[in-house]
This record gives sequence, structure tokens and C-alpha cells, in this order.
Amino acid sequence: MKLTTQNRHDLVLHDVPICAICNKPVERMESMYNPMFMAKMFSVYCHGEVESMALPDEYIENCDSIRMGQAFIDKLSQPQLEAK
Repeated sequence: MKLTTQNRHDLVLHDVPICAICNKPVERMESMYNPMFMAKMFSVYCHGEVESMALPDEYIENCDSIRMGQAFIDKLSQPQLEAK
């Protein structure tokens, strides 16, 4: 059995993010490492909009996989709490 080392920035990506607005997988996802921010940058595209986020190196250090969540969840209207 041959073991190979893996670059810490080539993480296993599970699934594709789901768009919270249309409840379907996003149309496109891009990722790249940005040495200036010392983070892996992710951008998702769906229904003409783009959402980006950064995963800093310190979070990458001890993980071996990333589980994607919902994209554009902050675009949904949120129920407001009543002041009492």
C-alpha cells in the first residue's frame, strides 16, 4: 500500500452548496487559495448573484474535510422578534 501526502489546501469537498432561495444546488462554485489572506476562498453563483467566503488557514490546519451548507441564506427574510 502506498501512502501519499496531501496538500493541506486540497481538502475533500463533500456535496455542493444548496441555494437557500431556489432550494437547488448552486449553478457554479469556485475555490482558490489566497496567500495574501492566508485562506481558501470560496465563491458560489446562483440566479445571477454571487456569494463569497474565506476559510482561514487556522481552521484548515486540523480538518480533513469540509461540509458545505446553504448559500444565500442571509437573503431570506427572517422573522422579527417582537419587543415586549
